[in-house]
Amino acid sequence: MMKSGVRVKHVSVVSAARILVIEDNGSDVFLLDRALQRQDLRFELVHLSSGGEALAFIRRQGAYANAAIPNLILLDLNLSKYTGEDILREIRSATHLGGVPVCVWSSSRSRRDETLLKELGVSLFITKPSGLDQFMEIGKTIKDLLAGASAG
Repeated sequence: MMKSGVRVKHVSVVSAARILVIEDNGSDVFLLDRALQRQDLRFELVHLSSGGEALAFIRRQGAYANAAIPNLILLDLNLSKYTGEDILREIRSATHLGGVPVCVWSSSRSRRDETLLKELGVSLFITKPSGLDQFMEIGKTIKDLLAGASAG
């Protein structure tokens, strides 16, 4: 005999990964979204298209005063007006973002960039691919990085 009025809710304990993307190229963000969808990953992509927006987010100003802290920040090095390095230094000085891994991506293949970024605490440096297949690989790279961050 079943008891009436008893309902069991199955709630997933795995929440969506919140990924903040600071990127001024909408096509790259579109491809990133597709690459992540292919990974069977629950995620929410928050896109900021300028360095000014990124600084407001990091400083919790205006519309971003109560913004949720991301699980991962993906930062383009070549933004207009502000450099990725400027934004990265600001992220590293924001105490509320202290434990958030930052992944930098760029079309630059400069070793100087890579060395400087490692010194600034970047978790991963990704060279932006030119082909669609390589772009899809970024989804797996980010999924693995998130899995490592949540395990640690």
